[in-house]
Parts: sequence; structure tokens; C-alpha cells
Amino acid sequence: MHTRTRTRILTHALAAAALLALHAALAPATATAAAHKPDKPIELFNGKNLDGWLGCLQPKGNETAATWNVADGILHVTGQPNGYLYTAKSYRDYKLTVEWRWSGPAPLGRDGKPRLRNNGVLLHMQSDDDARLGVWPRSLEAQLQENNAGDFFVIAGVETAELRALRDKALAAAGNDEKARKNALNNRRIQKARDSSEKPVGEWNRYEITCRADTVVLKVNGTEQNRATGLNVTEGRICLQTEGSAIQFRNVRLEPL
Repeated sequence: MHTRTRTRILTHALAAAALLALHAALAPATATAAAHKPDKPIELFNGKNLDGWLGCLQPKGNETAATWNVADGILHVTGQPNGYLYTAKSYRDYKLTVEWRWSGPAPLGRDGKPRLRNNGVLLHMQSDDDARLGVWPRSLEAQLQENNAGDFFVIAGVETAELRALRDKALAAAGNDEKARKNALNNRRIQKARDSSEKPVGEWNRYEITCRADTVVLKVNGTEQNRATGLNVTEGRICLQTEGSAIQFRNVRLEPL
């Protein structure tokens, strides 16, 4: 089990460079507040600082790591260490827009070869004290991994009708093959429906994520890539990951349905 640190985000202006540095202080665990249903557009990221966001980093001792900073209306994320920003408020029934682009070289694997840049947007985050997958909270991930934006990953017990159907089909095909059965039970991925609709590295991409009751629809640069139904979570906080790759975010906003 990984030790996790919850941090409350404070930003300070850096006058010479016009940057905002993020400093985090340990925050006590809190239950998810009553979810807010937007009735007008909400700018979750104001382009100036990280007001309205909290942070969680791994492992303990990294609460002051310079993982996030804001400059020129853009949220810059180093990718190190693993963790996430999450909204101070909980939301339901909304359209979420997130723009992102990769801003650094591909990370290297243990073999010294480049691997896919990775990140994600976590939806319907419940509490940040569920350690079943280390630092990651119970939520539905809208994948941002290079070439795989539009995939879903379920985290720490989140379920969808599509995942249940995939599991049942894989278990039926596995028969008495214990390894195949284990793989079927451990699968957390719902692959996107089409070839990648991402833009080349360095260009801005746009996620449009519609959350309505127990359904979530993902569009990447205008192309519908995935749809999850029958979710067992329908509200919660919204998170932006830091997961090993430098990335930038802008225009993170909610709109009413």
C-alpha cells in the first residue's frame, strides 16, 4: 500500500517571471460534499492561479514539490511525482471541456526507450483515502495517454455496463483457464471506438466530456470516442493527473446541460 499525501494548494506570484508557484500543505481527509449541478458556465481554471483546486501527491514528503505552476493562462504540469489536482467542489450533470498538449520529451522506460506520454482526467472522484490503487482515488478516468485519448479506465471499484459486458464475455471465453479468468477480472479498460483523433505532439487537443446521470460521453477534438453507461457513481470531484509526463492544460470549464 502506498502512502499518500493530501495537500492544500497555495499559489504565490513570482514577479520577475510572472509565474505562480504552487506550494501544498497537508490537508485532513474530507468527505465528498453535496454535488453542484451547474446552471451557468464555470471556469474551473481561472488562468491566473489554482484557486478552487486541492492536490494529492505521492509519496509522503513531496507536499512542497514544484509539480504545478501557472503562467500565461496555462497550467504547467511537470509529471513528477504521481498525483492529481482535484476541485474543491463536487459536481454532477455537466459538460466539461479540457484542452491539453504535451510539453516535454517522452519519458524513458527501464530499457532506456521512449514510452507513451501519460495523463488523464478523473471524473466523479469520491474520497481521496481509498488506497486500492495507490495514489489514485475512486473515479472514472478519461484517458489522455498518447494515442489512447478516449479510453476509459475504472479506478478502485467504479463499474460501467460496458465493463461488465466485457468481463462476462472474457470470462465465458476463458472457461477453466485460470490465467485468462484472472486477466478478465482485472481488466479496467474500455477502449475507444475509433482510431486516434488526437493532434500531433505539441498541438492543443480538446476533450468534451458530457456527464449526465449514469452516462459519460467522451469526444476528442470533436470525434465521439467512447460512451459509458450504467455507472455506479454519478457525481464527484474532477481531477487532473500528473503521471510521469510534462503536460499543459488550459480552458478547463463546465457548462450546464
